[in-house]
Amino acid sequence: MNGILWMIVIAIAVILLVAIIVRGISSRRSRPAFEVRGLPASYVGAYQARMTELQAMFVDHPREAVAGAKQLVDDMTMRMGYPTRMTDGERLSDMASVDNGHADRYKVGLGLKAESTTEEMRRALQSYLDLARDLLSRGGADSAVEERGRPEIAG
Repeated sequence: MNGILWMIVIAIAVILLVAIIVRGISSRRSRPAFEVRGLPASYVGAYQARMTELQAMFVDHPREAVAGAKQLVDDMTMRMGYPTRMTDGERLSDMASVDNGHADRYKVGLGLKAESTTEEMRRALQSYLDLARDLLSRGGADSAVEERGRPEIAG
């Protein structure tokens, strides 16, 4: 009987040790392996002008405006210290490791298909531009961004 009790105690100890190791590994994976910094102040004006340009471009060229907004966000994240990635899925994962809200906005834009409606493209553009504005506002000391209201894209 004494031997069985010791076997139970050892089994419980091993299970607890494995659980602690698994938790440590999973928490290490959830932290990004890179450091995000604010955008340089010298880029803020150009990014704001590009966002305005993309909104105006949407009227005549919606698909190109959405593609330009995605490119803008990708450029901003690269300058903020996100790693350069080959796939959108990897970029999405990087964003999720820093801010789930950013990842959610990025994912809306990635959901576009070749047969997407103008309304779906409008939502994708708005999502990318909201993400870009948030990245600018989170620039911290590196960028001085004045608070503005969120302009809507007519749809």
